[in-house]
Amino acid sequence: MYEEKWKVQASGQLLEVVDPKNNVQRMQLSAIKGIAIQTNDSGPIGMDVIWFISDGNSTISFPMGATGEDTILQVFQKIEEFDNEEFINAMGSTEKNVFILLNKTKA
Repeated sequence: MYEEKWKVQASGQLLEVVDPKNNVQRMQLSAIKGIAIQTNDSGPIGMDVIWFISDGNSTISFPMGATGEDTILQVFQKIEEFDNEEFINAMGSTEKNVFILLNKTKA
């Protein structure tokens, strides 16, 4: 699967995403302010679940099924405000939608 060609990991205090062309994006785990999942109706042929991680200034994205996703999910779930119920809702979605799993920008 194409998604497996993506790599995501927590290396020390960094989130690191490497795409299939070996472009690397990094973000401090402590700087993460938002996590969202976008779903669409292209599955199972297309990439129907995309993760978006933001520090408020930049956003890193990677598809569900990326190598290391299970491990990084465990890292995200340790963030106090991470919404596991919304994650479950996202995993059950077969429509175009956006699920906010973490929003530290709320006033």
